[in-house]
Amino acid sequence: MKTRARFDTANAPAVRVLAAMLAVLGCTQTARAQHASDNPIAAADDAFGLTLGLESIGLYGPGNIRGFNPQIAGNVRLDGLYFDQQGGLSNRVVEGSAVRIGVSEIGYAFPAPTGIVDYDLRHTGDGKPSASIVANAGPFSAKGASVDAVLPVAGKDLQLPIGAAYNISTGGPYSNNPGYTSNVANFGAVPEWRINDRWRVRAILDWTRISEEKTVPFVFTAGDFLPPQIGHIYWGQNWAQQQNVQKNFGAIVHGQLDEHWALATGLFRSVYDVPVSYSDLYVNTSPTGLADHVVIGYPDQYTGSTSGEARLTGRFTIDSWRHDVIFLARGRDTQAYYGGEDSVDAGPGQVGVGRQVPQPDFQYTGRTSDLTKLWSMGFAYRAQWKGGADLSIGLQRESYNKTVAPFGLPVSHLTDQPLRGYAQASYRLSDSLAAYAGATQGLEDSGSAPTGAKNHGMVLPDARTWQAEAGTSYALTESLKLISGVFEIEKPYFNLDTNGVDRELAIQRARGIELSLSGGIGKAVHLTAGVLFGEVSVLGPNLAAEGLGPFAFGQPHFQGIVNAEYEFQRWPSYAVDVTAFKFGTSPDSLDNKLMEGPQVFYALGARYKFKIDGDAATLRVQVQDLTDFSLWNYAYTPGFVQFPGRVLFGYLTVDL
Repeated sequence: MKTRARFDTANAPAVRVLAAMLAVLGCTQTARAQHASDNPIAAADDAFGLTLGLESIGLYGPGNIRGFNPQIAGNVRLDGLYFDQQGGLSNRVVEGSAVRIGVSEIGYAFPAPTGIVDYDLRHTGDGKPSASIVANAGPFSAKGASVDAVLPVAGKDLQLPIGAAYNISTGGPYSNNPGYTSNVANFGAVPEWRINDRWRVRAILDWTRISEEKTVPFVFTAGDFLPPQIGHIYWGQNWAQQQNVQKNFGAIVHGQLDEHWALATGLFRSVYDVPVSYSDLYVNTSPTGLADHVVIGYPDQYTGSTSGEARLTGRFTIDSWRHDVIFLARGRDTQAYYGGEDSVDAGPGQVGVGRQVPQPDFQYTGRTSDLTKLWSMGFAYRAQWKGGADLSIGLQRESYNKTVAPFGLPVSHLTDQPLRGYAQASYRLSDSLAAYAGATQGLEDSGSAPTGAKNHGMVLPDARTWQAEAGTSYALTESLKLISGVFEIEKPYFNLDTNGVDRELAIQRARGIELSLSGGIGKAVHLTAGVLFGEVSVLGPNLAAEGLGPFAFGQPHFQGIVNAEYEFQRWPSYAVDVTAFKFGTSPDSLDNKLMEGPQVFYALGARYKFKIDGDAATLRVQVQDLTDFSLWNYAYTPGFVQFPGRVLFGYLTVDL
């Protein structure tokens, strides 16, 4: 199904901003390269995860590190400061994100189990106006355009990175299949004011509106088997079009108080508001695809969070040692409203057929109110020796307070004040070899028991987590680096027991060996390659009686990825790249009786650098899933969603 781009009155402001920015930049004669040279394969320091512009590479991403979700765990940083992310951050305000684990976390004050997602704010320029225009197409009927500029208001002292975009997207959280489109309008700005050589202020404004988002069906089988294979087609309900608004606001201040002391503070507001949403479910699905079709409507689902951090750092050099002392205060105040949905039986259905049913007149009930506060005070110390030693220790006192008020049920409340710490060390054994080790304790919000549980609305105990890791970093050449490491992570496992009570049933223990190879091979080849050998185990009494197997649902026992690019020396404007991603056997059911076999995903791409009227430009194309393998991908326990298959993706970037 094709969808044409449409600019309605709600999106008109973004279009006017685009036109105005282009008009301003069209009057200037000075140009500077900005994004046409972006290349995540060449830019990556390791293979653990990097997002740059429209592309992501590496073993992990913002939603998955070592089998866990750092965003849900609250392990997100913005310009290095604590940020409780609810709404997504767009490319209008960030250059991209990097995954910090292992050696890349050494010296990073107050790390967290499962690693950190570190967002990099848009860069300012040299005081001259510049812009990048990006036009993209694919997969399927997706298309769009964006313009990002840096406007010098007062030379280098006051600059305004600003941007706007409009897209027809097929890149929803579970889509990337034909027909499942949405309209995405976005505007953002991150002005920077350099007051003087010692003080710098940044503001953040990021607004995204997603409308007419087609709902992707989910399949739940009646036993330990996969749904039947179907073609890559649209089979959703035409009326089930969702909407959401995502907003991020804030300010960051960096200041050098004197020769030794520096201050960094950030205050942020992040909102994810979903006024209209649906679920399209095929439950009790048989091996032939016959199922009970259930559609669910939701009233306004809302989460808003105010978060921030103040950090005071003192730096002192004594002989060959540099000492850092850090005092920290950080926290978040998160208010959420969820639930109140209405479920309607739409009769028998056939997976992959997409029989249209009339839109029900949903009767909503009251929503659950969920207020979570988490504040902490901390102290850290770091010592660096010029001979190659680095030692960090830190301690935080947490104050956790959660109140859940389900509609029509008693209020549930929980408080906790744990003490948690961390220690890291690294040592340069030679000019090319360094070893590192670390241990970190954490605290995470476990939420509340869901609708359907006998203890619906009860606050679940906060999760005490910990991580230990060690490894080496070895420079094979000046431009090629090998990282190897081992890790172990533990956190509680919550689910419904056989009596329908949501409680801690077991412990999840992730153990693994990671390898990363990144850098250049000669002048022509850029490479990032990563491997994870490991598993996420579920450890507890009477697992079989609770319907659980010994391994976590959906977690493969092996992951490996290679991103390699070759630049033609004879024709330096041209480059080709290949991606190969393999994931090993993984459980497709909670009891582990259904296992998904190994799969390999291939992608082939090319870049062409050229000039348009003297301005730098890059054309990027990529064919994803070259072999067009077809499978059911697990999205959440234990539902299945269709993998998209072979698609073509491309974009054109022009620097003005």
